[in-house]
Amino acid sequence: MLLTGCANYVDDSELDGTQARDAMVALVQQTIDAAGGDWTPLSDEPASSECSTPEGSAGVTFSWDQERTGTGDPESLIRTVAKTWKQSDYDATIRRDTIDDGRPLWSAATTGKAVESISVNASPRRVSVEVQSRCGEGDLADVA
Repeated sequence: MLLTGCANYVDDSELDGTQARDAMVALVQQTIDAAGGDWTPLSDEPASSECSTPEGSAGVTFSWDQERTGTGDPESLIRTVAKTWKQSDYDATIRRDTIDDGRPLWSAATTGKAVESISVNASPRRVSVEVQSRCGEGDLADVA
């Protein structure tokens, strides 16, 4: 399933499981479109697990990590993703670290709105997206 744009489920209101999944998928698509390249999802579809909503109801949350080959300019890729998030009213935290072989590892992360968290990590070796959706009301069977 591919969605474009950012889903409308971005405030603090309660979501059902399908809305939580769809909002997360839309933000992942927006992120990988901004980063460019040929991405490979680490699972065929978003993986689901049980959670509890802030109201204490049974819920379902999703993850759908992606990866692609590295980039010659990790900083530029991360800044492009962060700018895209900012245009959708997300605050991004950008970090620069060094991996064990001395090469740079740049990352951007944000939370809230359509997702519990999403991060992009970029190095000359690999680029990855790690994401966790908000907890949507319902159970696994509701969104299977």
